[in-house]
Amino acid sequence: MLRQVLPICLMFSFLKAGPVSWDNPGQSPSFKKTPETLKTEVEAELIRAKLDLASAQRHWQQMERILEIRKLEAEEKLRKAKAEGAMINQDLENAELSLKVAIANARANVASAQLNQKRLEFEAETKLALAQAAVTYEKIARLGEIADLQKKWNQIAINKQISYPLDPVVDGVLRISDRRISFNGVVNDELAKDVCERIAFYNALDSQAPIFIVIDRSPGGSVMSGYQILQAMEASRAPVYVVVKGYAASMAAIITTLAKRSYVYPQAIVLHHQASTSLSGNNTQLAQQLKWTKVWCDRIFIKVADKVGLTLDEFVSRMYAATVTGDWKVLGDEAVKLKWVTHVVERMTEEGASTMPTPPAIENANLKVATSRQELPPLNPFDVWWIYDPTTEFILR
Repeated sequence: MLRQVLPICLMFSFLKAGPVSWDNPGQSPSFKKTPETLKTEVEAELIRAKLDLASAQRHWQQMERILEIRKLEAEEKLRKAKAEGAMINQDLENAELSLKVAIANARANVASAQLNQKRLEFEAETKLALAQAAVTYEKIARLGEIADLQKKWNQIAINKQISYPLDPVVDGVLRISDRRISFNGVVNDELAKDVCERIAFYNALDSQAPIFIVIDRSPGGSVMSGYQILQAMEASRAPVYVVVKGYAASMAAIITTLAKRSYVYPQAIVLHHQASTSLSGNNTQLAQQLKWTKVWCDRIFIKVADKVGLTLDEFVSRMYAATVTGDWKVLGDEAVKLKWVTHVVERMTEEGASTMPTPPAIENANLKVATSRQELPPLNPFDVWWIYDPTTEFILR
């Protein structure tokens, strides 16, 4: 606006000053302007002022547009900032909600774990209580059994009702005294424990009278359990005789053959075969397990081969010569000829029976199947099965 006003002021100054004079020396020459010239100059200055005014107005309008644009841009930035702030708040709320959910889940998991722990502890305490009750019951039962045996022994000692000759066969009849141990079913830790404890008990009563292990029917079983029985028989001061009335196979047959004396009915069956096991792993592991099984079994079976007068390889060869499966079974009188058993007898008497046995339950013939299934328990480390019974399907775990 100052640039617009200044030319007009100058023009009026010139008009007031009058015409320029050149009379005084040292001054610029003066000249006089005509009214037309002044009018023209004024009009020119006016036009320039209008032009400057229009330019200033255009500049002002442009500045207003720029300011409006900047205002809109600022408002847009503010709107975006508010939107971003709202999104950040929403994200924070979502994060907070997720954190609360995670904390709630963690607390629920901890509570569930604590409940499971309490349940497991309760189950463990229950199992322990049941085991302790079973042990207590077993102790009571064994104490009662030992008391009954002691009572019977005292009666025998007083009344002299039963004698214990070193040779129990009299007139072709095997006399089985009350110093008998029942040996039936699968050879396992439980059976081995019972047989070994009874051998020790009868030795404590009399270290000279024979002890009879009576096998009605046994398919054999665990090698380690059978080995415990063999060790107890060998360590016994009183002679331990094995009696086979029906069927002795595998580990039961080994115990029969390695006894100092063994007695069978002519029609009883004795069966020898190689041990079996279940292996798992890669080729190297299988080879190592098979090697260990062979070493472990050969140490026992070589004693059987020596007892019958054969080498181990000869005995195995004769097994497979007798049957392609290697399950070599013979009747009692043939077992004596093969030196699997020492004596065959036609008659046996049970002189130690003093109570009426419980009659077996009546089975429904329609429900009886030709082949039964029996699940074998897990073996102990390094143990194998020496078991055979074609009427039973043994399931290994």
